[in-house]
Amino acid sequence: MIGDKKRIQEQMLINQAISSIKIQLNDLENSRKKYIEAAAIAKADGIASQYNLAKNAIRVVIEQKAIVNQMLLNLQMSAQIKDVSEMTKSFADGMKILSGAITETNGSMNFEKATDRINKAMVSTQIKQAEADAFMEATEAGFASIAYNTNSASGDDIDNMINEQSKVDFGEVDDEIAALEKKLKSGGKA
Repeated sequence: MIGDKKRIQEQMLINQAISSIKIQLNDLENSRKKYIEAAAIAKADGIASQYNLAKNAIRVVIEQKAIVNQMLLNLQMSAQIKDVSEMTKSFADGMKILSGAITETNGSMNFEKATDRINKAMVSTQIKQAEADAFMEATEAGFASIAYNTNSASGDDIDNMINEQSKVDFGEVDDEIAALEKKLKSGGKA
């Protein structure tokens, strides 16, 4: 019973952490959009300092999103590894109980075969744990490289985002101006 409560609490904490990270990702995406919009406005108004400041903010947000995405993946993979480890423990416990029950039922059992099977299961578990450890080390190394990577978004990439936003914000105005010019050329008929 205590074990079940502990597992439920652990799962709740993991779910809260995942939820918190997803909220942070959403906030970062909203910030990225706002900075792109601010850069587009600064560019249209010809304010170079505000434009450059907004570009830098976009770059920082993109780098932060990469880090937070890595955190989310790390947490999800760790939770999955924990679940598999618990399942493996349950399997081993079940095998122990079943082997005892079979011994009682049959009066004798070939323990050598049971030991071989359990040993094979344990070796398999150890191999998977080693693979999981290697994965975590690789993830950690990748995490470190992302954290120190200042070239995650180039200036051209950010300029393209801003230009796309400018098309959305100012494209409608351009369309209205073109319609008015057409109306004027046709003598007010449109």
